[in-house]
Amino acid sequence: MLRTLHGRLLAWLVIPLLLLSGAHVASTYVDTRRTAESIFDKLLVTLALSISEHALASGGDVLTDDLLELIRETTNDNLFYKVIGPDSAFIMGYEDIPEPPGGINVLEQYLQFYDATYYDLPVRVIAVSSLVDRPDFSGWMTTFVAQTLNDRDDYVSAIMIDALLRVLLLIILATVLLSVGISLGLRPLRQLGESVQRRDMDDLSPIRRHNLPDEIEGLVDELNDLLRRLSENISVTKRFVENAAHQLRTPVSALLPQSELALRHAESDRERRAVSKIKRSAEKIARLTNQLLNLTYAESMRLSEQELSRFNLKAIAEKHREAFLVDHPELQVVADLESAPIMGKQLLLGEVIDNLLDNAAKYSDKATPITIRTFVRNNQSVMEIIDGGPGVSEAERERVFERFYRATPSAAGSGLGLAIVKEIVDAHRGTVSLEPGPDNTGTTVRCLFPVAAETLYALAAEAPAMRPNTAPEVKPEPPG
Repeated sequence: MLRTLHGRLLAWLVIPLLLLSGAHVASTYVDTRRTAESIFDKLLVTLALSISEHALASGGDVLTDDLLELIRETTNDNLFYKVIGPDSAFIMGYEDIPEPPGGINVLEQYLQFYDATYYDLPVRVIAVSSLVDRPDFSGWMTTFVAQTLNDRDDYVSAIMIDALLRVLLLIILATVLLSVGISLGLRPLRQLGESVQRRDMDDLSPIRRHNLPDEIEGLVDELNDLLRRLSENISVTKRFVENAAHQLRTPVSALLPQSELALRHAESDRERRAVSKIKRSAEKIARLTNQLLNLTYAESMRLSEQELSRFNLKAIAEKHREAFLVDHPELQVVADLESAPIMGKQLLLGEVIDNLLDNAAKYSDKATPITIRTFVRNNQSVMEIIDGGPGVSEAERERVFERFYRATPSAAGSGLGLAIVKEIVDAHRGTVSLEPGPDNTGTTVRCLFPVAAETLYALAAEAPAMRPNTAPEVKPEPPG
């Protein structure tokens, strides 16, 4: 419980409450015990005076039935009494009732209370001394009355049980109310945490401050300042990467035709091999430069509102498939294309297709065809690239979208292809995922994009062959 702020606050409030409650219970016990002593000691005085008057009136006879009934109604304890006259002469009662440890001092104390043990029972004893002057009896008479402590203990127990129940109920109610109050008090902090958790990893906009307590507003100010500085640092880094890529593009672009020219004029196999290596390295640098620029552009697109054009994924996929086959005539790319309307940037989505086809070519066998599909399901435009490679393990399906991460380190590439794909798809408010291919062989990369109803009908008006229906699926165009 102490691992949470709610638990710590509740503990800091409940623990003092428990300590104060314990002190209150102890104080109540002391006061109750003192009150019980006072009440029952006064009762002893009354009983002792009644017995003393009876002894004088009866001349030492046994107690009458009326007096015994009064004693039974007054207390449930065992009661013992003794009356002695001048010179400690025994008159009536229990002769062996213990006397005070220091003896009876009738000149200083007419009433003496003390504790003793009688018949192996703890008792409270009172000694009442009175001076009697009668023709047949003259001198000091002392009456002893001993009472067991059961009534006192029962009285204290009843009061303490009632007090403990009240304190326990108070602690439970206070704990519940404090827990509710702390939860309400921590709600802004919890909402702040949920707001930060729901944020996209690239969203560095300031956190809104709306009806926040002063303490949390200070925390939000610090977080916003941190986000601002982080955003500035990322912007500087992005500008550096973009500028560096732009600066690299010019010399690399010049290097490619020069390497082509050198390759054509090579006079020996050794020179051709060396120039071929230079050409391949230049092509890799050019590809990496373009990828860095595309990644920077996709990231900036996410952070700004830009005008998007309306087009069909089917046409873009077919165009880039044909261009891919020109560069890779040895591969097979099967097209299964249906109409898939979308709002977006054709250049960026073409980059998505190029990256996915290039990635599939790295891992697919030349004898195994690559499949590209476009269609609409559940008001979402879908594009799939299916390869026949070794596949990606479930543990790595999320990590492959990280920058510079490669599931197979020995494979060619920079590790930016799928990162660029994710950035572009996210910028179009879509999702991208990796799944096993058909029959659990290879990999299927699935990109989903939202399709607004007005986009479907607008495209249908422009191309009558594609008519959207009320079903969640858009049917393919008829042949021809």
